[in-house]
Formats: sequence, structure tokens, C-alpha cells
Amino acid sequence: MQDKYVDVKGAKIHFIEEGSGKPFLLFHGARFNAHTWVETKTVESIASAGFKAISVDFPGFGKSANGNFDSLSSFIKDFMDTLGISKAYLLGASMGGEAVLGFAVDNPDMVDGLVLVGAVGVSSYKEKLKNLAGKRVLLIWGEKDSVSPRSNAELIMKTINTAKLVIVGKQHACYLDDNVSFNNAIVSFLKGE
Repeated sequence: MQDKYVDVKGAKIHFIEEGSGKPFLLFHGARFNAHTWVETKTVESIASAGFKAISVDFPGFGKSANGNFDSLSSFIKDFMDTLGISKAYLLGASMGGEAVLGFAVDNPDMVDGLVLVGAVGVSSYKEKLKNLAGKRVLLIWGEKDSVSPRSNAELIMKTINTAKLVIVGKQHACYLDDNVSFNNAIVSFLKGE
């Protein structure tokens, strides 16, 4: 597992990479960073499932410099373009979930599949969710998530009939409650189960 840096639009961006195969990008929530997905063994689980796991520090988080980006969603596109990734699986938690969803509805052709973990701000993309019709979407929510209500997941499922909801742990950062179930849900999703 290596720490890597790339210059994205003049900002030094940090990411952690492990494995080989189709790219799977992981984006953290507001209180976390790229290393969180190493601690929960999510990077390791995805790499072991035959994918290239790339856990990214958003600009101004973790070891990444602040940058001049229109939004976190546009940063995801800039990051993928810089690394020459034309299509990937993407995971985003909370704030990162909103960023990933915002990126995905605007760039559906760059999305193999999505894992949204307690994503916030879903209703602001309500009109564009249909752009993801037919895409594989895994929604992971904590049973008692007090930050992102389950209605956010239900809104996605109402529009995208390929979306599936899995409940893990209790809190908003459900991957801290039960990282084993969390990682197993992602690996099952990647295997098409």
C-alpha cells in the first residue's frame, strides 16, 4: 500500500493505492480522510477482490493541499482526468457521498457502479438521478443514522431500480461500527451478488 501524490490543477493531491484491475475510487466524509479506508480494511478488501483501490484525500483534507476547484464533484472529474481514468467504481461517504453522486449524475459514462454510504444532500440531485438509470448502486446506511435520514436512500431507490440498500451498524459512520459487514457488502456488490 503506497502513499502517492499527483498534481491536479496545481494542487498536490494525496491518495493511497493498492491492487490492480478496474479502478475503484474511495472518497471520505468530512471528519475523515483517505487513511480511514485503510483502517477499516476497505482498501484491502477491494484490492483482494481484484480491483485497484484508490483512496483519495479531498483538497484541504488529510495530506492533500487546498486547491481551486468549483466543487468536490468537479474535483473528482479533474482527479480522474489527471490519472487517465475514463471509468471507475466510486464510493463516497456522507459529504463524499454527495460529491460522488454529484459527479455521477453529470458524468454517468464515467461510472461503472456506485457505493453511497449515508450520503447527504441527495435531494438536490433529485431531477438528475434518472441519469443513473441502469447503473449498479449500493446504498449502505447505519440503522440509526442521525445525519443522513434513510429517506435519502429511498429517494435514490425510487428513481434507480438497480439500487440496493444494505443496513450496517448503527451510526452515520457505520463502517466504524462493523467494518467486516461493511466490506463484505461491497465485495458482494463487486462480484455481482
